[in-house]
Amino acid sequence: MIKKLKIFLCDLTYDTIILVSDTIPINIGFIGSYTKKKFGEKVSIELFKYPDDVIKQIEANPPDIIGFSNYSWNSNLSEYVASIAKKINPDVITVQGGTNFPHQTNLQELFLRDRPYTNFHTLFEGEKSFSNIVERIIDSDLNKKKIYENPIDGVVFIHPENKNFIQGKYIDRIKDLDEIPSPYLNGMLDKFFDGYLTPFIETNRGCPFTCSFCHTGSNYYHKLNKFSKDRVESEINYIGKKAGKLKISNLHMADVNFGMYPQDRLTCEFLKKSKEKYGWPRQIMATTGKNSKDRVMEITNILGDMFSINMSMQSMDEQVLKNIKRANIKLDHMIDVNNHLIEQGRSTKAELIVGLPGETKETFLNGLDNVLNSNSTAVTIYTLMMLHGTEFKNPEYRKQFGYKGKFRIVPLNFGNYQNKKVFDYEEVGIQTKDLSFEDYLYLRVIALLVESLHNGRPFNEFFLYGKHHNIKQANLLKILYDNINKASKSIQNIIQAFIDETKGELWESEEELLNFYREEKNYLRLKNGELGGNLIYKYKSRNLVENNNDWIDFFENQLFNEIIKNNKNINSSDIIKKELKEISQFCKLKTNGLLDPSIDTKPISYDFDHDILDWIDNYEIDSDLGKYVFGKKRKYIFSYTNEQLEVRDDVFKRYGTSINSLSKIVTRISNLESQFRKVRYEDDNFLRDVYKKVGENFTRYALSN
Repeated sequence: MIKKLKIFLCDLTYDTIILVSDTIPINIGFIGSYTKKKFGEKVSIELFKYPDDVIKQIEANPPDIIGFSNYSWNSNLSEYVASIAKKINPDVITVQGGTNFPHQTNLQELFLRDRPYTNFHTLFEGEKSFSNIVERIIDSDLNKKKIYENPIDGVVFIHPENKNFIQGKYIDRIKDLDEIPSPYLNGMLDKFFDGYLTPFIETNRGCPFTCSFCHTGSNYYHKLNKFSKDRVESEINYIGKKAGKLKISNLHMADVNFGMYPQDRLTCEFLKKSKEKYGWPRQIMATTGKNSKDRVMEITNILGDMFSINMSMQSMDEQVLKNIKRANIKLDHMIDVNNHLIEQGRSTKAELIVGLPGETKETFLNGLDNVLNSNSTAVTIYTLMMLHGTEFKNPEYRKQFGYKGKFRIVPLNFGNYQNKKVFDYEEVGIQTKDLSFEDYLYLRVIALLVESLHNGRPFNEFFLYGKHHNIKQANLLKILYDNINKASKSIQNIIQAFIDETKGELWESEEELLNFYREEKNYLRLKNGELGGNLIYKYKSRNLVENNNDWIDFFENQLFNEIIKNNKNINSSDIIKKELKEISQFCKLKTNGLLDPSIDTKPISYDFDHDILDWIDNYEIDSDLGKYVFGKKRKYIFSYTNEQLEVRDDVFKRYGTSINSLSKIVTRISNLESQFRKVRYEDDNFLRDVYKKVGENFTRYALSN
């Protein structure tokens, strides 16, 4: 009988600048809990998130088995730490598992041959597959010949002696997910409540959709399997107690269609109670269900400001949706959800992807026009990532649509560990038979403008004013882009820097990328934040922190010129100028201090001639700002609430305050507008959100400053 097997399980994140993957590792928690349940005292299990921690433990007390998550953002990091484990203990069994793995057998073999320090790779869900590896090792009494002599169900490997590729049988998924003990409730994840990581929960697994760009589009995942409601409730309470004490504000949901299923309503009720009892969560990050609009709308009403709907449209072109096997997702349902929430004064989000098969520059812009003009609060525009485990890594699929890919660093995913520079990188689609590289660059700039100027409503009052004068949101963005040479030099420089960096981050081959960034001078530029970040969010942060007021002034001038150009009644120009000046001041004050850690957070006030709040409230009834004039000037007070300040403190503490840190923060705030200063009239006793309503009543806050 062999000694107790020492097992390390790692879900590693780069931490050179910030924690890139900042969630508590429930994935390895599930695997560890399932393995411990099955083998009891035959195994000891330790979990790791930070590379330096596991390297130190490998050196001090090497394990018998070490497992790694394999995602696009940590695949090479996992392989590198596996190489360290092999160097210290050549007999260690190394395992990887995760979504960054091909589905085609020939590509699986190539993947493994390119990773010589990985002994086994699990297929799809990892709990049963990993336990099969452990069982084989125990049954073989650590005899290497016996370990590899036969296939293992749910596992592939390269035979260490004859170098043959061995593929085990696919295994069924776990139907009753409660078979997996909760790694929260058994304490296995307690060490990760360190004040820096965000709680991560999963209530179900599976997806009914077949999207070609997503790893869950495989038939393997079509059936939905669930954790019980009692299990979910217990986990939320357990996390809430700990997160509340640490003043953690966020929660990530692992579900790929949150809100689409009946049990999701109960989950929302549990989360609402947790917020009331523990002060957690304040922000929920989740991928929203694509269908079941009534249920999706219901959960948004329950969660309120904690949650914002993500409508994963990806394209508004029907042929493109067919090309990506997404025809069963109902766009009209998403549009109905959007309109419902807009009517309630709530924020909404939509998602589009540049570079999908069959999409042209024109069809993309037409789709963007439709989404923007639907009054969606935010439209996130992604670049297509050509991921392992999706059809975009299939040579035949790429040839069909004329795909050309280039390689770039996965944003901020690099580090130096034991004097070894390690990078994770991704292939992105930058050209098809229907989209040129020049089109790609154009749409990237449009994506930046949408993200910076439209999303989260920082300058929403300009868009409302323009709409009153028959200027649509999409057209206003194009006007700004076409006249960017009339903006401040600072804005012009930012736009040009974004274009240059977008070109510069792309490489023809993985080898070229690695050769460039391994040079010390270029690696230092990565460490200094000059290169290698998420460019959209990096430049959005620069726009909102460094150039917020410049953009407001530019908005004001360009909108004035466009209105006057289209308005034959030149006598109204002074009125328009005055109204726009007040809108400018309102935007500057509500966004004052947004993402800026150095700003004075004390309340600020200003005397207005127009009741902009009343105009916003009743815009759909009468959109003419001229109808909302005070009898005499009236003062607005713009204040941060204690809750907002706590959220700011939490994210600044966890991520930092550099420009790359801020770019991470904007992805971790579900509603940017939730961080605007609240507003009240000088003679009123309550602060209120600028826009949001719950039913007929605005969300109101007792004075806290």
